[in-house]
Amino acid sequence: MHIGVDTHKVQHVLAALDDQGRRRGTHRSPNTPEGWADALAWARSLGDTRQWGIENSGSLGKGFAQALLGQGETAVCEVSPQRTAQYRRHERSQDKTDDTDARAIARLLVAEGEQLPAVRRDDLSTELRLLSDHRDNLLVERTRLINQVHAQMLQVDPSYKEKSGPLTEARGVAYCRDLVVPDADRLVQTRLLVVHQLAAQILSLDGEVADLTSELDRRVRESRTPLLALRGVGTVVAARLIGELGTTPRIPSAGALAALSGISPVAVSSGGHGGYRLNRGGNRRLNRAIHIIALSQRRCAPRARAYDAKKRAEGKTGRAAMRCLKRRLVDVLYRTLSRADDSADAGACAA
Repeated sequence: MHIGVDTHKVQHVLAALDDQGRRRGTHRSPNTPEGWADALAWARSLGDTRQWGIENSGSLGKGFAQALLGQGETAVCEVSPQRTAQYRRHERSQDKTDDTDARAIARLLVAEGEQLPAVRRDDLSTELRLLSDHRDNLLVERTRLINQVHAQMLQVDPSYKEKSGPLTEARGVAYCRDLVVPDADRLVQTRLLVVHQLAAQILSLDGEVADLTSELDRRVRESRTPLLALRGVGTVVAARLIGELGTTPRIPSAGALAALSGISPVAVSSGGHGGYRLNRGGNRRLNRAIHIIALSQRRCAPRARAYDAKKRAEGKTGRAAMRCLKRRLVDVLYRTLSRADDSADAGACAA
């Protein structure tokens, strides 16, 4: 049985086709845990074997897709809206309805079900991505608050940094929080009131960031990832890499990993002239993690420093040499992750 699911915020629409493409029914269920259970019960009443195609399984359909995996459904596939539109055009009618979309997804399953990407169950990588994203958001908010404190302190005392130290350190923020100017006018007192509250928020954020960093450290070390053996990969960077790539990445080659992270150049040609341009696409969070590794290795690793010097001697700029180093690091990361996959497969076979 092939079941297409057109997902929406309020409700999902399901359409079932058999192996010959004959319609077996449609069903509507709310986008709630109770609705997911109802949809699964309806699907199970149609037959013993099922293949699911869920549109937007990473957003509107994520809860339903994860609920299916949690209930033992193994054939759950991701379907992009573009493929749904392609198969919807095969309908006799050109109507655009939830039912026609669900049937289009089911027809796609009948025709190409074996080639569609499988939805993966949330695991440690999802947890690390959530924690890493939250930590990054807190750091962005911290920077915003520091800029506000700096703007106000320049009006109170333009030379305040000589006494407080940098605002990126706790002692500098604490100085601003505790600053008192008894003889100041009302405007300065108002500025100090704002500074005191902003500084207190910054110190509170520092505590939250420290707690998140400790939690990331604990979970990454418990995972025993081989990434920590690489120079320049700490627990925060390793958490980001695992969060973006997964605990067992399904990446066919180092070139694919470079393209995914936006590190491989983009070929351009026109009128007989060819070349390459900088790739500004890809996963920028993954690109940033690899950039941090490259900066650390260029500073501390002899082989990376020698490679960087070699590229500069060839006439490349500092940025171009850095891009070359990042591409070489992608090869190292891929080999490390591939060894981890082989170990996991061997353990599974032995079990």
